[in-house]
Amino acid sequence: MAREFFYDITDRGDLLLDGTVQDDPEFVDFFFRRLATSANPEYAEYPFVSRCGAEWNYLRPVDTAIVFTHFFDGRLWYAASLSVPFDANKLTYSSDGVLYHGAPVGERGRLVPAVATEIARHITPLGPYYHYDDGGGRQGLVVPTVLPDGVRILRPRPDNLCIGCGAANPHGLALTFEVNDHTQHVRTWIRPDVRLQGSLSTVHGGFVSLLLDETMGKSLSIHGIKAPTAQLQVNFRRPMLMGRDHVVDAHIVEQHGRKNFVSAEIRAVDDPEHVVAEGKALFITLR
Repeated sequence: MAREFFYDITDRGDLLLDGTVQDDPEFVDFFFRRLATSANPEYAEYPFVSRCGAEWNYLRPVDTAIVFTHFFDGRLWYAASLSVPFDANKLTYSSDGVLYHGAPVGERGRLVPAVATEIARHITPLGPYYHYDDGGGRQGLVVPTVLPDGVRILRPRPDNLCIGCGAANPHGLALTFEVNDHTQHVRTWIRPDVRLQGSLSTVHGGFVSLLLDETMGKSLSIHGIKAPTAQLQVNFRRPMLMGRDHVVDAHIVEQHGRKNFVSAEIRAVDDPEHVVAEGKALFITLR
């Protein structure tokens, strides 16, 4: 018969048994290496379990089962030898300002204040969300843990080489998109850096076109439509300025058979009344 023990983990990452902190590094590693979700209905308030043979160690978190207590070497650590690689695209925040990161157990792991403060130095507002940029290549859109009804986020896929929306391209933009299932609009936010620069400290027109095309294409792919661009018309209304926050908004206008007509526009976040550029495109659905 299994022996059962009941642990708690605080929002500071302290593992407790009967109120006593378990601070043996080997045991803590052992505990979290075997941690998984529990399906035992008898202990609903202990949703995680670490099993070792006949010993079942149930865990009740104050907030999350994984708490990241240290950040170094590009990794977030939650035990002496257990960590995950830091990925800015896996950062989220709660309504009361707590910062989280994707975790190996549970949907996310909480960052202790010291770690959150270190990471927050690289976070600035971007549209309705936040932008992470450490200046060394790590970038990402930081969004709330709870999104409004009908809104979802599409992250760049780690295996995708697309220069616009892929994460595997070292020279790509790795754009994150917001999808509104009510309005069927797709949006992305960008703060152009030197990779996009043209003349006179403005974004190169080719990249302006890329942003429009990429967002319009995403408005189709969210419906499972695979359609390469057949025609693209871009009207450049104003210069797109470097280092200035912009939003790209796209939606499907109409569809006829394999023909998909899509529209998009770019506006500066701090000057939403004026269009920077607008695009219209025809995408042909693949047979």
